[in-house]
Amino acid sequence: MSAATAIISPSPFKPGRDYNHSDDREYKRLRDLANTEFKARSRYYDEAHAAYERGDGAEAKRLSEKAKEHAKKMDDYNAQAAVYVFRANNADSDGDEIDLHGLYVKEAEEYLTQRIAACKQRNESHLEVIVGKGNHSNGGVAKIKPAVEQLCKEHGFAYSLDGDNSGVIIIDFTKQGGYIPMSSMGHKPKHNFAQNGYHYPSPQRPQATYQPQYPGYSQAAQPQYVGHPQQHFQVENQQQQNQSPTDIFMFLFKCLKQCF
Repeated sequence: MSAATAIISPSPFKPGRDYNHSDDREYKRLRDLANTEFKARSRYYDEAHAAYERGDGAEAKRLSEKAKEHAKKMDDYNAQAAVYVFRANNADSDGDEIDLHGLYVKEAEEYLTQRIAACKQRNESHLEVIVGKGNHSNGGVAKIKPAVEQLCKEHGFAYSLDGDNSGVIIIDFTKQGGYIPMSSMGHKPKHNFAQNGYHYPSPQRPQATYQPQYPGYSQAAQPQYVGHPQQHFQVENQQQQNQSPTDIFMFLFKCLKQCF
C-alpha cells in the first residue's frame, strides 16, 4: 500500500500546538505493528530457506507465501504511519513548506517528489523542506537530509541549507546547479522554527495552500501505548537493509521451479 493511499486513524493534531511525532502513541503503535510483521516475515523467509535446503519444496513454497502475507501487512502499517505523521506535521505548515519529520527515507522521498511536482506545475519559486537534524535517528545521524540533497542533485535543483537551522533545506526552482550558498538564493528562510527542530506557523503568512489529498477514514479507538522512539529508527535500518520481498520471492521461485 502506498503511503499516499493508506487509510489511517484521524490525526490528534490541533492547530496552536507544536506536534512531535516521538510523543505520539498512535504513530508509535503503527510503527511497532509494522516491526512485528517485519520480524514474522523474516522468520518465515528463514524457515522457507531451511525447507528448501533440506529438499522440501512444497513446505518452502508454503512458508514463502506466509512471508509474503506478513510483508504486505508490514507495508500497510508503515504506510498508515507515514500518512498519519505527515498529516499531523503539515497541518500548520506555511504554503511554501513541507515537513518530513517522522517519515522513513523512502517515504520522505515519495512525499517530496509529489510535492515538487505540484510546485513545478504551479510555477512556485521555492520550497522549504524541513528534514530535521537527525536527533531521533539511530546514532544521531541524519538520514532524510542527505537523501533530499541527493534528490536535488539528481534533478539539478538549486538548493541551500538554512544557516540558522541545519534541519531545513531550501530548494530554489528558479535556479539550477545543485548546492549554492544561501547568499545566492532568491528566497531567504523565514526563521520561524522552534529550537527542537519543529516549526511554528509563521504569523505573517497565510496557512498552507498545498493540501495533500487523503481518502476517507473511520474513527478508531486510540490504544494506550508506551515505547521508546529510538526503536523505530533502528527498525527502519533493519527493514531497509534486508532484501526486498520481490528479490527473495524471485529467488525462491527459481528454487521451487527446480523442485517441481
